[in-house]
Amino acid sequence: MRLVLRRLLWLGPTLLAITLLSFGILSSALPADSELADLPLFFNPEPGAVERLATQALHQIASSDGQQPEAERLLARLGGAALPYVLPALDAQSPEGRARVVRALRPVGVRMGFELDEHWDASREVLSWTRFWEEHAIDYRPSVARRAVLRLAQRSTQLRDTEVRQLDTYALDELIAQMPPEGAFDLERTRRLAQLAADITGQPQLAIPADADIARAEAVASAWQDWWARQRSHYKTYSGTERVAAMLRDTRYGGWVAQAVRRKLGLVHAGRPVWDVLCEASRVTLPLFTCGLLGAWLGAVSGGVLASLESARGARVLRRIAVLSSALPVLVLAVLALRWLGAGARQLWLGAFLMLLAGAPLALSEGARGEPGSGVGFSRTLASLGVAPWRAGLTSVRLSSARLVVQLGAHLSNLLTLSCVVEYVLGLPGLGTETIAALQHPDLNWLMAITVGAALFAGLSHVFGEWLSNLLDPRWLNAAAGAGGAE
Repeated sequence: MRLVLRRLLWLGPTLLAITLLSFGILSSALPADSELADLPLFFNPEPGAVERLATQALHQIASSDGQQPEAERLLARLGGAALPYVLPALDAQSPEGRARVVRALRPVGVRMGFELDEHWDASREVLSWTRFWEEHAIDYRPSVARRAVLRLAQRSTQLRDTEVRQLDTYALDELIAQMPPEGAFDLERTRRLAQLAADITGQPQLAIPADADIARAEAVASAWQDWWARQRSHYKTYSGTERVAAMLRDTRYGGWVAQAVRRKLGLVHAGRPVWDVLCEASRVTLPLFTCGLLGAWLGAVSGGVLASLESARGARVLRRIAVLSSALPVLVLAVLALRWLGAGARQLWLGAFLMLLAGAPLALSEGARGEPGSGVGFSRTLASLGVAPWRAGLTSVRLSSARLVVQLGAHLSNLLTLSCVVEYVLGLPGLGTETIAALQHPDLNWLMAITVGAALFAGLSHVFGEWLSNLLDPRWLNAAAGAGGAE
């Protein structure tokens, strides 16, 4: 039992290492999401980039003799979150620089509800922004933004809506945090907050239609949380312990972990949770894999029983079956079945039969050859001690099963691969078919789920296999202890 517990304790750190390594490799090999391309992979030394981005855009616009479209678009996108760093720095710029900066802020002013006349001269527009900051600088604090959003969430009025709109992107953190509905009665509140966030960010596809139900509202709120996980670093600034946490959270890996926890292992390209697709596909792959294990067990038991019965003819037949099964790969049989039966070959029972044949060669040769402790000498010893033949047969089955369990660890990956190949050739909607589709149209969430799931399955199978082999034949425990594998 101590050996099993030790293996289970090591499973957690091993899975974490596999997850980090797999995410790094897949992120490097697959095309990056355009919204995540500028985020670090695992560690963000400068989280909360709004101050740096706003200051950089301000200097580019103010110091340039011509237009800076990229900097102007960036400043307009940052919006209210950039005002605490842009407006106080206006006085330090030249008159021409101030004029260019306030011109770039016009889209922000429109979102905030200002009546800015494009025919104004630059000095008047600068004066308008300066007066606004003198009156409302105190509003650009996290506590004030939280209170304004909570008031709007509780009850919508024109004044409360104006207060939040004047904060613009500075209020996004609280808007999205308050957006998820807690019940059907929260539908109107979620719709109101989602519409305001869509107006601020220019994301009309993330608004909630008037005829939407609570399920649609929950989906939109989750989509906003996914969007904020990717964009948070552009609109926030951190200090203290929050900054330390953001160094790990505001990364591509942190975003994937957050979505996996919140969205059932993330979403596939079709928009469905990965967990739901995994459950559906496992209903095909797991029966095929189980049939492969059953074929291997039947082969091992047959070989052990024939060896204990001293049946030379049976052993020869078993060896020929093993050679024939090895010479006719299951892939060839699946292709032939598909060619002969056409659409009729797309049946789960046919895949299960092929996996029975695929699993047998893993144990037939060993079972036919026999082993000390389960072969002729052992059977004669049991007979000389007066053990009934049926008890001797059960003993042979138990020892053959133990030998198979020990050997099976090296063949689990082969059986799983064969299951995926069979379902793909026959057109069955299993894990293999979904994984190949995810490779053709790169889907990081699905590939990570498959990688982590396969590692977890292999680890648990290894622990269960050790426990079962020791239960069937305690000599394996002694052998492991002699090799340093147990205490």
